[in-house]
Amino acid sequence: MIPPIFVMDNADYLERLCPVLEWERIHPSGVVRLRDAAFCKERSIVQLSSSAEHTVLLKNDDYKRMGHRFGMDGDVIRNGLAAFPTCAVVEYGQKVLLLRKTNKGDKALEEFLNDLTVHFFDGKQKPEDLRLHEVAPLNVKYWVEIGNCMTVSPDIFRYGICTKRYDMALTLKNFNRLRNLQLMRVPLSKEQQRIISLLVTRPDNAWFLETEMKRRTFKKKGRSVNI
Repeated sequence: MIPPIFVMDNADYLERLCPVLEWERIHPSGVVRLRDAAFCKERSIVQLSSSAEHTVLLKNDDYKRMGHRFGMDGDVIRNGLAAFPTCAVVEYGQKVLLLRKTNKGDKALEEFLNDLTVHFFDGKQKPEDLRLHEVAPLNVKYWVEIGNCMTVSPDIFRYGICTKRYDMALTLKNFNRLRNLQLMRVPLSKEQQRIISLLVTRPDNAWFLETEMKRRTFKKKGRSVNI
């Protein structure tokens, strides 16, 4: 049942193997980047330990200094030269978006980030964080159906790693970090300008929705009352 390995060319081996894995319900676990694994081996960091996680390695001074060797190699992926090309995945609460690394995929990500920024202070309940993942789907159907952006199941996380996490608590720092992700920043609305001017004066730069709601004026029986 396992497809054979040919003597000369096995470039399509994962494509041939994937249907078998799905039939047997076999999924990857403990996924790591080969470059991360190489770095951990060089530095005697135990593989698959908490110290070997990608988000932890990003804070390692040696890892950052040697980014030309161990970095994400985005240009190689975009030029189609990677042996195992990856996609970007955005996780925001229950929403999971799979994006191809193309100009149109970048545009879809930009539109999503713009929408988050515009509605950051709108008073609605939001997920605790925004997470970005790098995944390499084994199933060829993803590469056929994805186009440039598609909504997928959280099962996609099995095929990659979380590379960045952004706190979505309503603080000025988090708002600015979100805006810095954008290639083309959307101008601030008047309401956002008002909120930011208030946040600057607060020691923790935090926005408290409950407090703000109590300050708003509501109409009741033809007159305004503060609640």
